[in-house]
Amino acid sequence: MTPDQGDGYLMALSRHINWNLLYTFVVVAEVESLSRAAQLLRRGQPAISAALKNLERQLDHQLVERGPRHFRLTEAGKLLYREAREICGAIDRISALLKDPGEVLTGNVRLTIASHMTSGLIDQSLFEFHQRYKRATISTTVMNSREMLEAMADRLIHFGIGPIFSKRPEFEYFHIFKEYCAFYCGASHPFFGRKDIDLAEMQDHSAIIYRSSIESDTLQSITELTKQLKFAMPSTGVANNLEEVRRMIVSGLGIGAIPVQIAERDVRDGILWRLPPYEDVMPIDVFLITNGRVRPSATEAAFIDVLKEVVLRTPEEKRVYAKDTVS
Repeated sequence: MTPDQGDGYLMALSRHINWNLLYTFVVVAEVESLSRAAQLLRRGQPAISAALKNLERQLDHQLVERGPRHFRLTEAGKLLYREAREICGAIDRISALLKDPGEVLTGNVRLTIASHMTSGLIDQSLFEFHQRYKRATISTTVMNSREMLEAMADRLIHFGIGPIFSKRPEFEYFHIFKEYCAFYCGASHPFFGRKDIDLAEMQDHSAIIYRSSIESDTLQSITELTKQLKFAMPSTGVANNLEEVRRMIVSGLGIGAIPVQIAERDVRDGILWRLPPYEDVMPIDVFLITNGRVRPSATEAAFIDVLKEVVLRTPEEKRVYAKDTVS
């Protein structure tokens, strides 16, 4: 489809396009897998693949690039997903309005979340949502905060959960919890087991950093303290997610920051060692971020409601994760 094909082409397309194909495409795009989409839709994978090819043929555009290890929407696919998701969401909301109150909510929640958002609040919300809506499904996608906000700005997703430092005015923010980070080293590091380390000693030691601390300000508190301590440059390791930062610290590549509630078990198990400063430093605020210009489906709206209920009934002091096993 090209711009010069005109309104007549678009009107003809709207009359003849198969809406079931659109819905199938939305599910495929959300779970980023033909096999997973087939499971959710209770159809065979060949049928899903055929539906996708049929839709691409109708629109005269490739919508998905996929291979053994990757799945990616093309630019045309992103555009179609954004609009088709709005259509499916509208149909979902109409169905909800007309539905008998006793009927069961179905549909899929696409939960976009930053790496290792470890919180009992999120876990409890997932549990309670599942208990209330047994037939609803949840698919998760991990993104860093910058990618998440870009996807929301493009209307590819309605909401996400992640750390935010500078708030963009076009989005809405609901605070979930605050966590504090601390510096750690692995068992092979010369600082491991020492309780007499001075901050000045840490200068010029190798460091492990998060890529998002380079590309955005979402981890501003970590970035600022890392600069103050004057670790060796360039950094020994850079990772996109917390799991890989932890791996490099444990492997002895250098010193890095990890949320204290996540590192606590590794400290107990003798895998990581807490380094100074020992005060509550490097705060990270984690938010539910929503795009008010994009209406959620009834299923997603129900999940957001459950999450807010869980957070609001939890005392604020219990939504601050600062306790750690100090070496």
